[in-house]
Amino acid sequence: MASRRAIRPSKEELQELIWTKPTSQLAKDFGVSGKAIEKWCKAYGIEKPPRGYWAKKQYSQL
Repeated sequence: MASRRAIRPSKEELQELIWTKPTSQLAKDFGVSGKAIEKWCKAYGIEKPPRGYWAKKQYSQL
């Protein structure tokens, strides 16, 4: 059987990406679940944007 492991980004790359795109979009880009992105952040000790961050950012740009 072939392995389904996704290629995990480096800590620096993930730290930059987590503040530029929502978790759901990052999950699609890497072919994993949003929970996997959360686990990567926890493993690397990366703080994620707070709940509602992307909605507030979207409406402040209008």
